[in-house]
Amino acid sequence: MGQPDDEFYSADDAVAAFDALSKDERSKLARVARFIAGSSGFPSPDDLINEAYVRIADGRRRWPREHGFASFVAGVMRSLRSDGAFLTDERKVVRLDQGFAILNSEDLQMVAANDDDCDLARKAVAEDAISKLEEHFADDDEMLLLLWGIQEGLIGKDLQEAVGVDAKRLEALRTRLKRKIDNLADDYRAKEGLA
Repeated sequence: MGQPDDEFYSADDAVAAFDALSKDERSKLARVARFIAGSSGFPSPDDLINEAYVRIADGRRRWPREHGFASFVAGVMRSLRSDGAFLTDERKVVRLDQGFAILNSEDLQMVAANDDDCDLARKAVAEDAISKLEEHFADDDEMLLLLWGIQEGLIGKDLQEAVGVDAKRLEALRTRLKRKIDNLADDYRAKEGLA
């Protein structure tokens, strides 16, 4: 295996970790892939897993030492949602104020020009909060699935199935997420001088 640097494992180490995934870890990654593919218009969960594997094996996506391997692979699969080379035509259709348009990922930056400054500020805060939540729960597959499911508008049984837990466990996960969101809200209020 290649020599890893201080921050990342080598591609050879990542391939070996992929091969060494347990049956349970493979099952979780398959569930993540089904969830992302189902909500994003990807051709299939297998295509998503294969593309993530290729990008990891050829070194385009490097495994940070600070993250567990399964959560790293889940993050790679999720990042493919916004990769222009991996988007289906269905996903390229975007609703604009003036009507529908087909955009590539570079054009999405221009979509914000249709919104007023207040909406842009709210979107920036929401995107920052989601990034912080994803970073905080990076090594917790259930919490990431919950967060992604909520972002996709899933509720009730659909959310429970996407996360792969029973109703009692889902409620416990929601409580944890709510606490973290409350903490973030307190931080934002303090930052704005509203606390």
